[in-house]
Amino acid sequence: MTPDTVEDTWRTIEAEGRTERGWHVRKVSDGPVHELQAGRRMPSGSVGLLYELDASAVPSGTEWPDGKGFRTKVETLVPGSTGRIRVALELTVPQYREVFGALCGDISEVVMATKTSRAGFSTFLRRLHAWQKFMQIHADRGLSNEKIRGLFAELHVIEAMLMPMLGEAEAISVWQGPHALHDFDRNGHALEVKSGAATGDPVFHVSRLDQLDETTVRSLHLAFVPLTEVTGRGSNLPEIVARLRARVKSYPGAEQRLEDLLVGSGYHESQASLLAEPRLVARDMLLHRVEGNFPRLRRDSVAAGIVSGRYAVRVASCSDWLAVTDDLARTFGEDLHGAA
Repeated sequence: MTPDTVEDTWRTIEAEGRTERGWHVRKVSDGPVHELQAGRRMPSGSVGLLYELDASAVPSGTEWPDGKGFRTKVETLVPGSTGRIRVALELTVPQYREVFGALCGDISEVVMATKTSRAGFSTFLRRLHAWQKFMQIHADRGLSNEKIRGLFAELHVIEAMLMPMLGEAEAISVWQGPHALHDFDRNGHALEVKSGAATGDPVFHVSRLDQLDETTVRSLHLAFVPLTEVTGRGSNLPEIVARLRARVKSYPGAEQRLEDLLVGSGYHESQASLLAEPRLVARDMLLHRVEGNFPRLRRDSVAAGIVSGRYAVRVASCSDWLAVTDDLARTFGEDLHGAA
C-alpha cells in the first residue's frame, strides 16, 4: 500500500461530507486476517488509520506511543480477553498530513505481510515506535546535513566492512540505530562510527560521556569514515539504502530490522526524492581500538557534578590507536573467527 492509496481514501471520505460524530471509514486491507481502515473522525475532521484486532493478540502492559503530529487511542469494541479492540492513529497536526500518510501506508503494508493477528500486532507496534522517532526528526525539519552524513557513514560500514565480515543478516542484526549508546554491538563488543571531512584536520564529535568508555563493554572500536561531497559521482543516501535492501531481500528478519532502523533514523522512501543531494564518496576508513589513553572523556575523568557533555576529537590525535579489520574480526566476530 502506498501513501497515495491512503490519501485517496481520505479524500473520498472527505468528499462524502458526512457530519455524524465518530469515525467514517473505508477498509484498506486485503484478506480476512487483518482489519485496517482509513478514516475521518468528526466533528474534528482529522484523518487516521484504524486497526481492529482480537484483544488476545495484544500483550498486557503494552505501551502505546504517541508521536509528533499524531496520537494513539485504543478503544474497546467487544469487552473481555476474547473481545475486540480498535487502535486509532489520528493526525493531530494538519501540516504533517503528507508524512502521516506515508506512516499509515507503510504500517498497513508491513502488517498485511504477516499471517496472524498476533504477528500483525507485533509488527504494527514495532514499526509505530520507529515512526515515532521519525516524526520527531521530521518535526525538527527533517534530516540535517550532519544526520545524513552520519547515517551514510553507518550504512557504509555495514556494506563495506560488516557484511563481508559477518554476512548480510548478522551485519543488520548488530546495528543498534540512532538512540543506542553505540552504533553496533555484538555479544558485548561495540563499534562506534564517526564521520567527518576527508581533507584538512578533521574532527569527530562525541555526544555522551559514556560513548567512548571501553570499561562498559567487552571491547570498543571506533571507525572514522572520511566523506567527500562530489557532483555526479559517489552515492546519495537513497542509493546506498537501495543496495543494502537488495542484499538483505532474502532475509526477512534482517529486511524488517533494516526498515525499522531506517525509519527510526529519519529515512523513509517517501522522502527519498528530497535526499538526492548530497552525493558522497567514502574515503579510506580509519579503524581504532579505544583503550588506554585514547583521547576521550569518561565519567571518571571529569569533575564530580558533570552529568553530560559533548566534545570534539582531532582524528590525527588518535593515530597511535589505529587497528586493522582483523583485530575487529577477532573480537566483534569472535564466534566466527575464534575466541578473542
